Amino acid sequence: MPALTLTTDRLVLRRFTPADAGFIYELFSHEDEMRFVPAGPMACEADALAYLEKEYLRWYRAADAGERGKYDTPLDLRFAICLKDDAAAGDAASGTSATADGAVSELAGAPIGYVNIDSQNDALDLGYGLSPAHWRRGYVAEAAGAVVEAARAAGFPFVTATHDVLNPHSGYVMQRLGMTYRYTYRERWAPRDIDVDYRLYQIDFAPDAKTYHAYWERYPLHWVETL
Repeated sequence: MPALTLTTDRLVLRRFTPADAGFIYELFSHEDEMRFVPAGPMACEADALAYLEKEYLRWYRAADAGERGKYDTPLDLRFAICLKDDAAAGDAASGTSATADGAVSELAGAPIGYVNIDSQNDALDLGYGLSPAHWRRGYVAEAAGAVVEAARAAGFPFVTATHDVLNPHSGYVMQRLGMTYRYTYRERWAPRDIDVDYRLYQIDFAPDAKTYHAYWERYPLHWVETL
């Protein structure tokens, strides 16, 4: 199955490769980024390669072999966020588009972040992260918007996303994507052994989609906020 590449006005979203291990290692060495991310800290690039295998490469292989995720969804909506190469971007069409041949990836620079939908999990959870050097330029919302639209086109019934209440900027991204707040729950966060309050957002595509309630049922302390 050909690899899916997405493009937006400023970005190319392509598959990660083992050659991107250096970027992953550098990204997960940033304390600001790591504060809200359960991966890492990484001691070396071998850790980054193991992370790429677990979170990306094996799912690409599964998708290429014809395997599908929950609700018969694609497994490979998992992308490196790259800036369009300045020299080539002027020749690229604006707006959001997709290609299955990977040719557009030639426009891409080095990764600056990641955006994924975890479709082997029944939450169909959207996640994203960006190098701090590229924060506050709208790149995450632009990238995540393209991936959410790809999920809609691929037949996802819904997509969820969660954010730590201490990280409201992530919630603003979810709102920009058209996701709506559903509830808050408290989870004991294993990587740092602390209690974290998460807000769950969701966007529905199927007419009969219901709010994903597994976190509400799993964690005894949960509530609905007035935002």
